[in-house]
Amino acid sequence: MNQLDAAFVVLALTLAAALAVRRASAPAPVLLAIIGVVAGVVWHLIPGLPPLIVPPERVLFVFLPPLLATAAYSLPLGAFRRDLLAIGTLAVGLVLVTMAVTALVAHEAAGLSWAAAFALGAIVAPPDPVAASAVAERTGLSHRLVVILEGEGLVNDAVAIVAYTVALDAVTLGDFTWKGALLETARSVPTGLLLGWAIGRAVAALRRRMDDVPIEVAITLFVPYLTWLIAERTGASGVLAVVMLGIMLRRHEPVTSSAVARIAAHTVWGAVRFASTALVFVLLGLLGGEVATAGFSWPLVRAGLYVTLAVIVIRLVWMHTVPHALRAIGLEEHFPVPTRGELTVLGWAGMRGVVSLALALAVPALGLVDPGDSRRTIIFLTIAVIVGTLMVQGMTLLPLVRRLGVGDPEREARDEERVRARALRAALAALDRLARTDRAAAEHCDVLAARIREGTLGVASVGALGSRREDERPLRAALDAQRRVVQRMRDAGHIGDGLATRLETEIDADEMALRGETARLTDVAGG
Repeated sequence: MNQLDAAFVVLALTLAAALAVRRASAPAPVLLAIIGVVAGVVWHLIPGLPPLIVPPERVLFVFLPPLLATAAYSLPLGAFRRDLLAIGTLAVGLVLVTMAVTALVAHEAAGLSWAAAFALGAIVAPPDPVAASAVAERTGLSHRLVVILEGEGLVNDAVAIVAYTVALDAVTLGDFTWKGALLETARSVPTGLLLGWAIGRAVAALRRRMDDVPIEVAITLFVPYLTWLIAERTGASGVLAVVMLGIMLRRHEPVTSSAVARIAAHTVWGAVRFASTALVFVLLGLLGGEVATAGFSWPLVRAGLYVTLAVIVIRLVWMHTVPHALRAIGLEEHFPVPTRGELTVLGWAGMRGVVSLALALAVPALGLVDPGDSRRTIIFLTIAVIVGTLMVQGMTLLPLVRRLGVGDPEREARDEERVRARALRAALAALDRLARTDRAAAEHCDVLAARIREGTLGVASVGALGSRREDERPLRAALDAQRRVVQRMRDAGHIGDGLATRLETEIDADEMALRGETARLTDVAGG
């Protein structure tokens, strides 16, 4: 079996594992990692199977752009700005403290050099919000906590990758200086944000002039990789560039794309995100099982346990001390401290995952400067932390949320009822305004208003309203009013991204029915 055959086996295993965990009660990333670990051990023990080889220089480029773009796309900006202080203390302060503490533990327990230990600290410092978000969706965790977790997971990636790059330069080049690191950071951060903003504006202008759904969807898939590549070539922050790109794409989407393009893009990106997450967690397990079997030693296992305990404990201590300290110095208005139960949940939702694995696999061979097999040690300890936090925290987060009573499983149903009621009122108000200003459309406004009062979200056939172009205006006004309500509530963090996307898809489907484009979507799906 060659590497190509092995790649197809991994893909087949990923698809099988994804199907197996769809209906499971435990978080999907946790189960995917467990399946991968078992498969990795079996893989290593079967004679004739080649070792899994993942090119380090391709890992970040393959996995991070789509995951970062989709995470930024779904981030509610209004709620993010409201909780920016809380997110900043976690994404910057906690990441740096975790990096320092982990480096100390790894240096003492695993014998890594200080530079390699700091590289490991940067790798395992950022928590992955994927598993935490999966649990939050089922437990009804408050929107504010979900926004904090997702915002932290987005921003801390940039902080950790900058620190990781600095630490690797210290290992491989041996000429690290704090002045040079600070200057590089001061240059890469703003240029990354500016690059993402510029590309986002250019893509928005291009899509505004297009009416070709397959090409529009292809552009949204291609642009995150292009943005990352340009950022890397120009010395800008690739993470921040892609994050800003995702924010710009979300901001301009309502006015740059048609309903057909939005539904097609959401479908394609949902599949890409799920497939990428499934693949990376299965790959994580496979590598973990193989590394653990090939390089098993009790001192290394003990070091992995110490590092895992360090990242768990430092987060819990931070959560129960720093927020109260900020409140004590007069920042309560900008940083309302959650309850003790909510702080405990935030502290326990620190599972590591995709970014940590990608960074560990991207570590080059360090034997030229750093004595010993530091790369293998870093990968082993990283996988130990990821698997350990997924197994311990991932499997117990849901019971913890229920025991502490900080979740509300019925919250999404109430949110949906509230946003539908607001959207209905907004649609009726828009129709009323249109009827008063345009007498020609008044009759159609009355017909549509009657349908909306019956409980539908603007669902009306073209035949019921007529076929003249001006007859589209009443329904379009109602749909636009509903869409604005959903977007405002989502942006303010009052509803989750999943519910908002579902409601926006309903509105887009109504718009497609108005324009007779249902068949067009079928044509797109069929190629």
